[in-house]
Amino acid sequence: MKTRKIKSTAEKGITLVALVITIVILIILATITINVAFGEGGLIEKAQQAKNLTEEATREEQESLNSLMSAYANIMAEEGENGTGGTTPEEPDEPEKSEVEIAKENGETFDETTTIEDEHGNKITVPEGFKIPEDSGDTVQEGIVIEDAFSEDENVRGSQYVWIPVGTFKKDDEDETESNEIVLGRYTFADDANGTPTLQQAAYTTENPENYTTSVIIENRYSEMSTYREGVASASNGKNATAYDLEAWINSVKENGGYYIGRYEASYASGSSTANYKAASKVSRSYSTSSMSNDPGTLWNNIIQIDASKVAINTYKDSTNGVKSDLINSYAWDTAIVYIQEAGYTNYANRFGESINSNLTNTGTGQDEVCKINDMASNEIEWTTEYCSGTSGGDYIPGVNRGGKYSMGRMVKTSFRQYCLITGGDPVAGFRLTLYLEQK
Repeated sequence: MKTRKIKSTAEKGITLVALVITIVILIILATITINVAFGEGGLIEKAQQAKNLTEEATREEQESLNSLMSAYANIMAEEGENGTGGTTPEEPDEPEKSEVEIAKENGETFDETTTIEDEHGNKITVPEGFKIPEDSGDTVQEGIVIEDAFSEDENVRGSQYVWIPVGTFKKDDEDETESNEIVLGRYTFADDANGTPTLQQAAYTTENPENYTTSVIIENRYSEMSTYREGVASASNGKNATAYDLEAWINSVKENGGYYIGRYEASYASGSSTANYKAASKVSRSYSTSSMSNDPGTLWNNIIQIDASKVAINTYKDSTNGVKSDLINSYAWDTAIVYIQEAGYTNYANRFGESINSNLTNTGTGQDEVCKINDMASNEIEWTTEYCSGTSGGDYIPGVNRGGKYSMGRMVKTSFRQYCLITGGDPVAGFRLTLYLEQK
């Protein structure tokens, strides 16, 4: 007979308790796992911290590497500058060009009268029909040259003139806030190491804008006429060929802050008589110590003061661009010497011609170029519009020669004045033009 085993109530109870305990343990384990993973200071937080630390270390390492590479580059650049190799430093930016440099580089003719500036702020008025040639200086201190590019007369076209500043003048070697003041006037110059100028007569003053009309005697005998009087000079009729319109010239200087003088002693350009002769300011192609050949390009010599005045006036008398010419006056001559010495050519006033060239030569070919101006101290002696009073000479009023001369030794220097009859010639007496602009 088969017996059936029946489970007791006690066995069933133990099984339920085990299940509950298992569940509770699982819940506890799950809680612990969650806390370990997500709780404060848990695995995930620690993993994020580890990531952050890694990134920070990487950044610091890169910064250190960049700093090291920068120091290395600097060392190599310094070695390159010292000629020991290394990388080539970047080229610095080129300085901005001045208006003078741009005009000189372009070589274009100005189609209207224009005021331009050099790199120091010095102003230069360029007349209509002129250009800045390639061999001009870049600054007023070096010498600004203009060239005739408009004249129909081919022998006049190409003539060159140099700007003489009046008033404020800034130099290359000075603080940009400093400047010199050049006064338009008649001067005497000391026989010292600097050729120190002493102003004897300002062309104009605040108190007397027409100071030039006052007769001021320099060196006991030399003066400047203020009115043009054409004709044969004599003490009885009071006529003399002098500045054509000194008032217009001076007003132009005041208006424009400067004026022009011929870069070269005058050479023959064209014409058949003093009524239509014209002169050029160019390097001459030939010269003579005796008579004047009147061939284009010949250095003009052996001319009397009256004719020199007429020729100078004729050269631009009929121009339609406002430019007029005249024989250089005493204000223009003396102020040019002041400018030249201020520009750095100390004692140019006392430079004498025979020390430069002992023979007459083509203008512009000797060793006498300062601020782009040639032969004021040498070559020919030059007529101006000054005159001399209180001297013997019969009925004639003596004119005045200025500047150095190749054949007369130490006595004849740039600032030298010498009287000579205006109707009397000298085989090596020449002249130089000055330009001005008619005021509108």
